[in-house]
Amino acid sequence: MKKIVFNKKICYLLLLLPLVINAFANYSSNEDIWYIMRYGKLILKHGFMHTDLLSMHSSFHIVIQQSFSNIIFYLIYNTLNSYGFFLLCELYVAFYVFIIYKICMLLSNKNTFLSIILAVITCLLMQTNYITPRPQLFTYLHILLVIYIIESFRKDNKTKLIYILPLISLLQINLHASMWYILFLFLIPYVIELVVKRNKNVLKIIIIMIIMFLIGFINPYTYENVFFPFLVYNNQINKYISELCSVNLSSDILYVLFSSILFYILLTIQILIFIYYKKGKLSLSHLLLFGGLAVMSLINVRSIAFFIIGSIPFLAEYLKDINAELSDDYIDCKKYIFLIIVAIITVSLINKNRLVSDINDGGNYLKKHYKNDIIVYTDFDYGSYLEYLGFHPYFDTRAEVFTKKANKKEDIFTEAMEVQEGKYNIDIFINKYKFTHFVVSNDSYMYVYLNNRSTKRIYEGSDYTIFEK
Repeated sequence: MKKIVFNKKICYLLLLLPLVINAFANYSSNEDIWYIMRYGKLILKHGFMHTDLLSMHSSFHIVIQQSFSNIIFYLIYNTLNSYGFFLLCELYVAFYVFIIYKICMLLSNKNTFLSIILAVITCLLMQTNYITPRPQLFTYLHILLVIYIIESFRKDNKTKLIYILPLISLLQINLHASMWYILFLFLIPYVIELVVKRNKNVLKIIIIMIIMFLIGFINPYTYENVFFPFLVYNNQINKYISELCSVNLSSDILYVLFSSILFYILLTIQILIFIYYKKGKLSLSHLLLFGGLAVMSLINVRSIAFFIIGSIPFLAEYLKDINAELSDDYIDCKKYIFLIIVAIITVSLINKNRLVSDINDGGNYLKKHYKNDIIVYTDFDYGSYLEYLGFHPYFDTRAEVFTKKANKKEDIFTEAMEVQEGKYNIDIFINKYKFTHFVVSNDSYMYVYLNNRSTKRIYEGSDYTIFEK
């Protein structure tokens, strides 16, 4: 290819693009954040809980697999409100861009422009759905650090960075235990590659992975956090939780449809790059990661974020011979940090409080006019905010908590779904729990039932109604 020369100033602006885009992020669809912050407050007040204190089912066994994330989010919101979440996401976006850039520089033998382009593309794609105030914010950073460390080890078997891996394991198990196993899935392809190449240093990585596993037990719930996905999740909830749905181009759930289209576009583009640019070479570890993460993404759309992280940056190694360079030297880290600070201050001026959804007004109405001892039925999406306010509703977005496999008591999840779908006798259901109030979606079966009974409408939102018996 003909040599192309790019100006360094343009590259600095490109690196800041994800931070500017994040200024327009909307966190209103993140219903989970309310129970996350309520957990954080209760943990600080009562310590780590083993029975449910949020819903009306107080005897249910629970494992709070993101304990310290809950505390962090609660303290940030309690101190800086929604603006604190904006700053946190901005900071992590900056971390993502910088670490991905460093990974690409490592893989491409310091092809600076290629590294910048891939870092920005990767981060922008992550922002389409996956950068929001939830524990996954920390998980993505940990995965990127693991990639950078193991890639550094591939370059230099003597690097001491690998001794940081157990610390990352400790942070991950306490911040987001359900995704702790992902760290190992990203390491296994490199172990396989080292075994195939008969590299004696594979033993060092295996020992470190064993230490990582053992350190995983250092958390408030010990083995229950380590084996959380196997002890809690089941196929029963997959079809109802959008991020656990499989890739489906005919889905009527917008999030699933968008994610499915995005996945197939990314998969097709990368395969075409592999076919067209035959000059590049793909290492065994990267090939295994690409294939494994693609299969995981087909199983559930939540894994598409991992596919983005674990495939696009590795194009740096495959395309490293593309002949493009900067008009000046490499990116200066000090200048980049300074520009990040300037960018965050600038985009702060256009950021607004966005952690607000329609249910907030209805919940605040209940809080103003009623005590916390009312017995509230809620549809799936509405319980978390009421819990944040101190109510103890029937149901919320912690789907796994309401399965018998997790709570050791009763299968509330199936009951709740049957109620929402009109498959359960509503009179029997209401009498069973003695509900006094109902927060229901306007397109639900429960809404139709209550609308034709002797219940009083006390509040109407744009897509839900609150009834009083």
